[in-house]
Amino acid sequence: MPGYIIYCRKSSEAEDRQVLSIESQTRELEQIAAKLNLPVSEILTESKSAKEPGRPVFNAMMQRLYRGEAAGIICWKLDRLARNPVDGGSIIWAIKQHGIKVVTPAQSYAHRTTTSSSCISNSAWPRNTWMI
Repeated sequence: MPGYIIYCRKSSEAEDRQVLSIESQTRELEQIAAKLNLPVSEILTESKSAKEPGRPVFNAMMQRLYRGEAAGIICWKLDRLARNPVDGGSIIWAIKQHGIKVVTPAQSYAHRTTTSSSCISNSAWPRNTWMI
C-alpha cells in the first residue's frame, strides 16, 4: 500500500501572521503520522499563497494522488491545501473518485458516505475563502 504525503505550506504573503512555520508543521505532522501508524512516503513543502490555483508542488502532488502513488495527504489544516474553489474541488474529487484520505490533527476526511465531500465543501474551509 502506498504511503501518505505530508504537505506543509506557508503563505509567502503573510510571514508575520503564520501560526506554524513549515518546520513546525513538519515536526507535528510526522508525530501524528507515527501516532496513527500512517506510513509517510514523502514530505512536500511550499511557500506560496493558496488564494489562487497554480501552486507547482500542490499540482504535482495531486497528479501523484490521481495516479494512486500515495494513499492520502497529512496536513496541518485544510486551508494549507486549498483556499480557492479549484484546488478545493481537486481535493474533494480525489477523495470521492480516487479514494484518498486527508488527515489533519483535528479530523480525517475520506469517502465513507455520500455526504463526506459536501461536508468538506460546506464546512471545512472558511466560508469567506471562496467569496467572489
